Amino acid sequence: MIAASLIQIAVIGAGLIGPRHASHVLNNSHAGLFAIVDPSPTAKDIASSLGTKYFTSIKHMIAYCDQNGLQYPDGAIICTPNHTHIKVSAELASYGIHLLVEKPLSSIPEEAKALKNFAKEKNVKVLVGHHRRFNPFIVEAKRNLHKVGEVIAIQGTWALRKPESYFKMSPWRQDNKTGGGVLLINLVHDIDLLQYLFGPIERIYAELLKKQRTNMPNADEGAALTIRFKNGITGTFICSDNVTSPFNFESGTGENPTVPFQDQLEGFYRVFGSQGTLSVPDMHLFHQPDAVDENTNSWLHPIEKEQLVDDRLETLHSQMPFDLQLDHFIDVIKGRAEPLCTSDDGMSALLCIDAVMKSVESGIPQYVEDIKNIKPNYEALGLDSETVRLTK
Repeated sequence: MIAASLIQIAVIGAGLIGPRHASHVLNNSHAGLFAIVDPSPTAKDIASSLGTKYFTSIKHMIAYCDQNGLQYPDGAIICTPNHTHIKVSAELASYGIHLLVEKPLSSIPEEAKALKNFAKEKNVKVLVGHHRRFNPFIVEAKRNLHKVGEVIAIQGTWALRKPESYFKMSPWRQDNKTGGGVLLINLVHDIDLLQYLFGPIERIYAELLKKQRTNMPNADEGAALTIRFKNGITGTFICSDNVTSPFNFESGTGENPTVPFQDQLEGFYRVFGSQGTLSVPDMHLFHQPDAVDENTNSWLHPIEKEQLVDDRLETLHSQMPFDLQLDHFIDVIKGRAEPLCTSDDGMSALLCIDAVMKSVESGIPQYVEDIKNIKPNYEALGLDSETVRLTK
């Protein structure tokens, strides 16, 4: 168990999301920002502005600790490009540093499976950064699902238009092969939430949306999906990062300061049930409260619109998911909790995206691969064979 002193956390990667994580660490009364680690020339200035140490690599951070008799950080938040997550995480895990890995855990399931096994061997906890599980609107939606009766179908949308600067800032986002494309960067968030709310996805059919960015031929711009869950629930989902739309998680919840908040937005998720329909994030329940038979629970009877958690909507908007996720990560490091989003959860979302990609290529529905069938690729960890020998 870790002592009651501040939990020291390093942030690896100082691109778009890294500094945001770092600021949340600084504002947490139970955590200390140990360092920013990033080879970029601008990262040093970011570290200076945050009043913390700066290192160009994990190797240099470890060497600094060894030379000065310092303990290694208790945890690290990995915010590097998607295709680097596994090697960066494995290097940190080799020193016993607990991990909060930004989604997706990896671009390749076999790599993620290797990291899962290696981290377990090193007694390192891995929390996958699907932070929306901590969003108060999702917490309330999950808590109120029973009010629709048996869930029959779902409908969801994540649609907006990203600026050109988003891609210029991080060129890896311009190619699916390096983890770019909206399906891997953004759809993976919603896939994780759908499975968190409704259980494992069994089968997916996907059609790519019409492409508009001629300067980025290797990055998808989204897809229309038909989804079937193992429990029989079915649904549709549209994902796009190149249309003008407020129907997306960020606009509806206000959790991302770079995306303007639409405080009257209704229904980026709609949950259709035998006794009612729940609209998220507005938390409206459409139902027939006086229904007692097949006639009153039908189109013959008026449907009422009930505002759930009406007295707490303002409070929900004020709670920041990144803060709640960080609090959870600290509890995980201290041994007070198990990761809410595990390596298996991260791999499951990734395998769903893999099914999406295969469906796009084949033109037919694809079953989602079982995690148990994934064989770990230990070479992807980037460590010497002796380091990973006991894991195999």
